[in-house]
Amino acid sequence: MKIIIAGAGRAGFLLTEMLCKGNDVYVIDRNKEVLDIISSRFDVSVRLGDAQNPGLIQEIVMSMESPLFIATLGDDRSNLIACSCAKNSGAERTVSLVSNSVYSDNAVLYETILGVDYILSPDQLVAVDIASFAENPGLLISEEYGDDRIQFYELRIWNNFKDSGKTLKEIMEQLKVKPVIGYIKSGKKVEVPTGDKVIKSGDVLGIFGKRDSIVLTTKIFTGDWNKKKRVAILGGTNISVQIVRALKDKVAVIKLFEKDKGRARELSEVLSKYKVDIINSDPLFDRAELNTIKDYDVFIAPTNDDERNVVAASLAKDIGIPYVVSVIYNPLFGELVEHFNIDYSVIPYSSFANRVLRIVYQNTVKHLLNIRGVEIAEFEIGRSFKYLNKELKDIRPDINCVVAGVIRNGEAIIPTGTDVIKENDKVVIVAMADKFKEVSEIFSGK
Repeated sequence: MKIIIAGAGRAGFLLTEMLCKGNDVYVIDRNKEVLDIISSRFDVSVRLGDAQNPGLIQEIVMSMESPLFIATLGDDRSNLIACSCAKNSGAERTVSLVSNSVYSDNAVLYETILGVDYILSPDQLVAVDIASFAENPGLLISEEYGDDRIQFYELRIWNNFKDSGKTLKEIMEQLKVKPVIGYIKSGKKVEVPTGDKVIKSGDVLGIFGKRDSIVLTTKIFTGDWNKKKRVAILGGTNISVQIVRALKDKVAVIKLFEKDKGRARELSEVLSKYKVDIINSDPLFDRAELNTIKDYDVFIAPTNDDERNVVAASLAKDIGIPYVVSVIYNPLFGELVEHFNIDYSVIPYSSFANRVLRIVYQNTVKHLLNIRGVEIAEFEIGRSFKYLNKELKDIRPDINCVVAGVIRNGEAIIPTGTDVIKENDKVVIVAMADKFKEVSEIFSGK
């Protein structure tokens, strides 16, 4: 696919890294030093220039013939205008990153007026993910595949997991309804597991099953989700506001701390329709306020300061809050999060990049998700698939992936080693990122 990325900041750089393999990528930026780094690391074309210049946009779009245009310039209006120019110049689809909730809340209207196909807010995407975790602690990611018949969860195994230390095979033998474990993260290592892999509390699992049965199975690994949670939020950022909105009626209590008196007053008006207690205080420096939430279930730190978020989450953990969440902006800082016993950390630009990834591949590979060096994708099997009607246990060494689910004649199948893949099946696969191009070619029948 032909892709133009306007802006090589954090979001643009991340997208370049994720999309450079197998695509014809063109990056535009005014910073020569950044472009030199990109061209030395990735097999892409670069252009030094102002991506807000309509003449430049028209020139590059027309030279690439109906590309996907992605604007990550760091300014909402610039992104929207650049996308509108690109669309009018012949771009097949356009994606604009926005930060101001005015644009994301009215995305349909702006998409219609400006001709922008996708208006995406990293803050909004992250807030939805965090709200989902707060409602169901231990659940890190939730996605649907196979026409919404196959459920994927990424989850962290809770400390009270009674089978900690047993092998995957031993654990699976005890389950009445057997899911597929697509990958396991233990410590820093991520791998597609075999039956002799030892599973421990704290490990992260990528688990697949039928939507109507997987919830009961996941509770074995994460505990019971039925109780409505008490949630504390640090700081009145845009993400905080989006989290409160997303959690409406889904949790028992929300307490939001904002140290700035004026901002706290503003939040009281903005969130007046929601059940939330807004406290004008900083619990990091007021131990009495911190102790008022020691019996809460979830603590969320979504301020704009990575260090403050990590420190706050660590303090919340120390006073006994079982689940803590931190927003991280610097990916390098994010690599240190696990040392602070933080249950869930999210990087806004990574959420944005993963959403863009689905847009890129939606016409060929459906619902693509890139996480932890693992790719999850859905393929429709054609006649050219060379392993038709062969048992999975016999072909797994050749296909370098896990077949996590099959949709056949509208019915979901969670496969075992004796199942086969047939023509016209839809299959969900899990592969390590460095093997994905090869796997994609196999399942596309190339």
